[in-house]
Amino acid sequence: MIGLSTAWRSGQVKDAKKLLSQFEEIGIKKLELDYRISKGTFEKMLPRLKKSFAILSIHNFFPIPSILNEGSGDAFLLSSPAEEERKKAVKYTKKTIKIAQELEAKAVVLHLGKVEMDSRAEKLFLLYGRGKISSSRGKRVIHRLKEERENKKQRYLDAILFSLDELNRFAQERGIFLGVENRFYSHEIPDFGEIGLILGKFKGGAVRYWHDVGHAVVQENLGLLSQRELLENYSSHLIGIHLHGVKGCEDHLAPGGEEDYDLIKRYIKPETIKVMEPHPKVSKEELKRGLIFLQSIGIE
Repeated sequence: MIGLSTAWRSGQVKDAKKLLSQFEEIGIKKLELDYRISKGTFEKMLPRLKKSFAILSIHNFFPIPSILNEGSGDAFLLSSPAEEERKKAVKYTKKTIKIAQELEAKAVVLHLGKVEMDSRAEKLFLLYGRGKISSSRGKRVIHRLKEERENKKQRYLDAILFSLDELNRFAQERGIFLGVENRFYSHEIPDFGEIGLILGKFKGGAVRYWHDVGHAVVQENLGLLSQRELLENYSSHLIGIHLHGVKGCEDHLAPGGEEDYDLIKRYIKPETIKVMEPHPKVSKEELKRGLIFLQSIGIE
């Protein structure tokens, strides 16, 4: 059965009872817990979560670390060359893994970090909006972007591999998979090749691939990668998938936009964790229609 990320409402609804009621009203009993939920709210949610819901996955960092005022999947960077920050990222990821084990979730979704550089996102979005992303100018921008990223990435990638080496062992001991998520912005890690490198290094361990449909479609629209190539190359390592709608460069909508589900369905196995991840801009009615749409095409 398809699950739903608490990201749909957790940023707005802080009362534990009201938050869970939002999902029950949709008829959803399977959840991914997201990083916008505080420790206090989580503790109040816990009895009802254990009684009435199944937790499929948890998105790092969960719950919001006590040293922060708000949550983020990039609150600490596993890619940081600064040892103090990298160690914090590992520490709080371990806390998320422990909670996943306690709640009998299957996986923790990870943002790995980024290469410190300008993503040129606004320029790419502008070129796309003007229909120029495939023009000679658009190709030059993308080429320079990828060239700079390639020249700067190694120290950040090394930090990630070092972090994952520790986390892989920790997760394996607890029977939890680590879902390495493809990202939205061009400077974020991993890109296409880095996914393969990471999966190869930790083959047979806890590290797997987590496919985010929205991120893949937006990056494809911007000429940065091919969703087909992602799925063709890494589906054998696929642990889970975020399903949400896309329109141009906007994602986290209700499913049923520009996504190619004829393609996506080929790579979803019965055991693949399936989570809808719409954001608060999606109404209850839109979400219900998105769920019905997915079920009508055989994703449930």
